[in-house]
Parts: sequence; C-alpha cells; structure tokens
Amino acid sequence: MATMTPEPAKETCGDTAELERLIGLRDWENVLKKLHDIRTAEEAGLVCLLDRERTLELLAQLSATDLAEMMETLPDTDVCRFCDAVDADTLADVLDQTAPERAAHVLRGLPEARANEVMAHMKESETIVPLLSHERGTAGYHMSPSFVSLAPDMTCDEAIAALRAERPRRDSVDNLYVVDKRGKLRGVMTLRQLVLARSSARLRNLMEKKVLTARADMDERECVRLMEDKNISSLPVVDRDGHMLGVITPRQLLHVTQEQATADMYHMVGVDESERLFSPLPASLGKRLPWLLVSLGFAFISGLVVHAFNDTIAVYVALAAYLPLISAVGTNTAVQTATVVVRSLATGELRQPLIRRAVARETALGALNGAAIACASGFIAYVWMQDLWLAQVFAVAMFITVGLGGVQGITLPLVLRRLRADPALGSSVLLATLTDITGFVFFLGIATVLLRTFPVA
Repeated sequence: MATMTPEPAKETCGDTAELERLIGLRDWENVLKKLHDIRTAEEAGLVCLLDRERTLELLAQLSATDLAEMMETLPDTDVCRFCDAVDADTLADVLDQTAPERAAHVLRGLPEARANEVMAHMKESETIVPLLSHERGTAGYHMSPSFVSLAPDMTCDEAIAALRAERPRRDSVDNLYVVDKRGKLRGVMTLRQLVLARSSARLRNLMEKKVLTARADMDERECVRLMEDKNISSLPVVDRDGHMLGVITPRQLLHVTQEQATADMYHMVGVDESERLFSPLPASLGKRLPWLLVSLGFAFISGLVVHAFNDTIAVYVALAAYLPLISAVGTNTAVQTATVVVRSLATGELRQPLIRRAVARETALGALNGAAIACASGFIAYVWMQDLWLAQVFAVAMFITVGLGGVQGITLPLVLRRLRADPALGSSVLLATLTDITGFVFFLGIATVLLRTFPVA
C-alpha cells in the first residue's frame, strides 16, 4: 500500500497563519507552547516568515535562552531581521549565550555603530573581540575559540575529572589538545584514547606529538584542502609562535565550503556573495547594477565588431541569422570549461605542475567538440537555407569558435589567478564577450574574404 508523505511547505504556511492568529489574540501561552512543540530550526524558520510587527511582538515574549537557541539555527539571511527586532541589551544577552564564533559572525554583519553598542553590553566581549580582528577568508575568521585543553602532566583520571568539571560543548570533545603552561600546542589525542587508557597514564605519553595546524592567517581554502586531504575532523589554529588560538570543527568546515561554493557561483555571474533573495532593494541594486553596466559595455564592443562588417551583411543578409548561434554555442563552450577549471582550482585538483597538461587537454577537447559541432551546424544550415556556400562558412566559423572557446575558458581563470584575483570573478560576463568577438570576427571575416574572392551572384 502506498504511503502518504507530508507536504512541509503547506504545513509551514499553516503553522505561520496559526502563529499569526495566536499573536493577534495575544494568546502568549499557546504561542509559546506551539513554538516549544517544534524543533528549534523549524521554530527559527517559522518566526522568520512572520511580518515585522508580529516578529517584534513574539520576540519580546521569549527569554534570552530561547532567543539564543533560535540564533544558533537562524539562517544568515534572517539574522539582520532578528537583530533589528530586539534592542541592544537583549541582543547582547542573546549573543552571550551563543557560541563565540556564531556571536562574532552576527556582529560582523551589523553596522559598526550597532555592533559597538551591543558589545558594550556583552559580558563575554573579551572572548569575541579577538575573533573580530581576523580577516575574512582566513582560518582565524572561521575558528571556534572553544576547545578542550589539557596539561601534559595530567593523568587520565585527572583529565576526565577536568572534562566533567568544564562540561565542554558536545562538538568540542572529539579531539583533546595538550597545551603547556605558555599556551603552546604540544599534542592531540582523542576522547576514545583517554577513556581506554590506564587511569594513571600521563597525557604526554599518550598524545600524538605531530599535529597538523593552521596559522590564523592561512587561506580558508587551504584549510579545507588540508582537512580533506588528511581526513581530519578538526584543525587547530595557532599563532606564529605556536600558541593555540582555536579550532576549525566540521561545523565550521561545512560553513566554509558553503561560502566558497556560493562565492564561486555568484562571482561567475558578477554577483556579490553577500547577495540574498530578500536583501534590501537598494543594497541589491548597488551590487548588481555595476556588473550589468560592465556587461552592457562589453556587449557594445561585440556590437561594434558586427558594425564593422555592415557592408558584408548588406550584401549577404542571411549571415545575420547565424550570429546568435555563434554567440550562444561559443559562450556555452567557454563557460563549461571555465566552470570545471574554477572548481578544480578551488579544490586544489589543478596545481601549478598540471597547468600545461590541463591546457593541452582542454585545447584538444575544444577541437574535438568544434569538429562535431561544425559538422552538425553545417548540415543543419544547408538543410535550413539550401545554401552550400553559407553552410560551409558557418561550419568553419563554428569549428574555430568552439575550439577557441575551450582555450578561452581555461585561460581566463588562470590569468585572473595569476593577477591574484578570484578566478571566478565575472568569468561568464568576460567569456561571453570574448567568444562573441572571436566568433563574429571569424564568421564575418571569412564571409568577407570569400565574398571578395568569389562574389555571390
């Protein structure tokens, strides 16, 4: 018998409507009961669907502990709305009860004056301020200062007693770090090793002394690569002198990879990675319009190329019908290649010694794709217009366009990287222009030469 599956979207809409009805009636007892009946993540998502007035009324009824639990699971897109809905004192209490790295992340997203006001009311600001000093895209930016540190001379019994007294967060006990009196990292061991060892054994005799670490200023991509290559669940972050500052956990690793994937995807089309679907209109306008203007400028360059061949098009008007095809196929070829290359650069698959091999491969692939597309496009063009001369010109131009599109698709990200720019930065916009220019030049150029050599009656 078939089983029926629930429809979350409809349930969410129904919950939101019911919540708004209860808030309108000021039935706070049932409002709080409804929220406590669902998981915190769903609760946060539900609250974010309410209008601003209802959100303000509801948040005023929740305790700082409830708000802190909600903050931990709140999507970044709704953090600003949440922060705007509470006063500085309440927000300070909430952030005091959230994980330090989460509190730092929230404060970074606030206007400077608002962030300073909130920190002035926080009790744990001394823990948060050092995290705010790290630049975006570094290990220090993503690390958590919450980790378990034990002394080398401790016995296993003493270490276990210290853990019980400290009651660390659940996600910070998988790896235990052995740190000396000066705060320098000396070794690492797992909770399993500690529990299974003899109670009188000293940690210095059990710990792994060769520890993989990241400097606070290490690029976030290098951290991800290191954790994936070495298959480690956490990465300690140290300063220049080896003093332990924090740790990158799987939770932070997931956040980093999500940010990187978003940034690469957005940058390829000229969108800032902070852009979200429901960002304020002025902010979205300011972030998107510049790239659209750049795209318009590049499009004019393509238009100038076509304009230069006005005489040729006037003689053989049918050429104009093939220009969109040249543009579309050339751009798709280049963007396909660029997407693979940007991804390979991000994951470390494409390293310096392999660049020549990668360029040769993509050049060969472009030639093969070009040959196949040329045959197909030439045949279709002939069937369409019954013009062998035009079909041949179109086929040759398509072969060159697709072949060069593959070369351009791998070359542009590598050039951007060489210039210390993001390889994904505006790749699709720039590639569209490059492929349009080369495709139009070869297509119309070949047609011009042939028309002058062999005039068409």
